[in-house]
Amino acid sequence: MKMSKIKLAMDRLAPGLYIQLPCSWRNHPFLFGSFKIKDQHQIKVLRSLGLKYVIYYPEKSDITPPTPKIETTEEKIDKSEADAYLEALWKEKEQRVEENKSYLRNLRKCQNDFDQSLAAVRSINLKLGNQAAQALADAQQLIGSISSKLMSGNNSVLHLMENGKKGTKGGQYHSHAFHVSILAMILGNALKLSKQELIYLGLGALFHDIGKTKVPDNILNNKPEITVAENNFYKMHVQYGLENTKNIVDFPLPVRVIISQHHEYLDGSGYPKKLSGKKINLLAQIVSIANEFDNMCNPTDKHPTRSPYHALSYLYKNKSKQLNKDVLGILIKKLGIYPPGCIVQLSNKKIALVISVTENNIMQPSVLIYDPSIPKKEAPIIELIENELKIESVISAAKLPEEIKDYLNPCDCVNYYFDDA
Repeated sequence: MKMSKIKLAMDRLAPGLYIQLPCSWRNHPFLFGSFKIKDQHQIKVLRSLGLKYVIYYPEKSDITPPTPKIETTEEKIDKSEADAYLEALWKEKEQRVEENKSYLRNLRKCQNDFDQSLAAVRSINLKLGNQAAQALADAQQLIGSISSKLMSGNNSVLHLMENGKKGTKGGQYHSHAFHVSILAMILGNALKLSKQELIYLGLGALFHDIGKTKVPDNILNNKPEITVAENNFYKMHVQYGLENTKNIVDFPLPVRVIISQHHEYLDGSGYPKKLSGKKINLLAQIVSIANEFDNMCNPTDKHPTRSPYHALSYLYKNKSKQLNKDVLGILIKKLGIYPPGCIVQLSNKKIALVISVTENNIMQPSVLIYDPSIPKKEAPIIELIENELKIESVISAAKLPEEIKDYLNPCDCVNYYFDDA
């Protein structure tokens, strides 16, 4: 249903009306170009902008506009108060713009670190064929470096990373392996694993699917629409992975255990050995959860794509008997109720993309706001906790109008990387 918009004269403004300003974002002091009027101070500033009218949205407003009235002498006398309020608004807006720029600089640095690490993962996978020993050495160096950074951080921020488009040949395989590694190491660090255990965990996650190179693409890409025989062939990727590691000198035994058990379930319904409970190594249980989450958010086959929010919800509701519930709870704690990558509607009715979450404020992440009156490159990034805003609901990206999807540009592949707060 299309929302109605009405031109409203400036003498009919009142608190509770939802309006849009018919001018450039740079020509007014408000953080957003559309908002609900909250008090008389805002009305005085609005009238000082020299606008002939604003756009009024009845469905988003709490009241109907009052009848026109002549401006009173009392309102004219308060000009100095309005000027002071206007100056404060401009200062706040300038501060927000600078905070945006600082945030984006940090995000670009984080993105660069992620891109370099992902390039290293691609190189490692390419070397596994005829330079296996070097591939293992490179992997140990990469995972060791990430582990050190992770263990030294305090209150780290988890960011949504850009990672190209789906369909790039081999690209999603490398991305999956690396993303599972990052998620697993975040979980392992929260569990206070030792540095060596964290390295084994990261390596196991990085190599957990190396056996898939021997599985035909038509089986890998068509799940769940494959035959029983084809599914049995698919399950052989675990054994193939173990065979691949036999030829790598000094390949760590704990990493082989992770590869062999990453599809085992606590209730005994997994494969290849139908292990259950404590017979499944804790590191393998961690990788299993990270693997399940990433497969739901970034499926390489015909399974439906789930948002991070719905993936977490599904795992908790439907896999709690198969997966380690304590580790699953830590994943929710680390990603937040509304993980990066979710499209949400805020309490001020604006649509936003969750792009970062801090463990201390998992209910109030940082979001990128959709506001068509603000240039896309200058779209405001705000921390909900500082703006007294809340998330009201999660919206499917597929249901977004094209103009909002183009503006927020939700990633085709959900990948996370961390940085110090």
